[in-house]
Amino acid sequence: MIDSRALSLRPAARDDALALARLRRASLIELCLLTGDAADSFERSAAREFASALESQRVAAWLAVDERGFAAGCASVVYWNRLPYAETSLHAELAGVYVAPEHRNRGYARALAGEALAAARARGARSVFVHPTARSRSLYRALGFTESGQMRL
Repeated sequence: MIDSRALSLRPAARDDALALARLRRASLIELCLLTGDAADSFERSAAREFASALESQRVAAWLAVDERGFAAGCASVVYWNRLPYAETSLHAELAGVYVAPEHRNRGYARALAGEALAAARARGARSVFVHPTARSRSLYRALGFTESGQMRL
């Protein structure tokens, strides 16, 4: 359950690209996928990429913000078209779900992911994929994701 006194959820806009980049940076550092040496340049390039992706609507994102507007969590959905299907070719990936450590275990990740999934459904995505970490697997199962047996190269 979310404690509404602490953080509130809102859709991200192009002007939120830097906040999304900062949260992405923190997430990748925590996952040991980004080192301090590359973190600053990553943040700048990620902000540019988020701004472009949000503007073109290839990405939709949500932020969990405190009363000052400081972003402490986020979730994104990335859209793309695959080969044609009868009803729609649009597919989506739930990505970048992250909540700062001091705000964890309060339902924010579930709420942020839920917003992203609702947007993907509203936009008519044929399917939604997620690449969970070991820690997040139970969250995604609770949201209805199942193991699909995909392979990766």
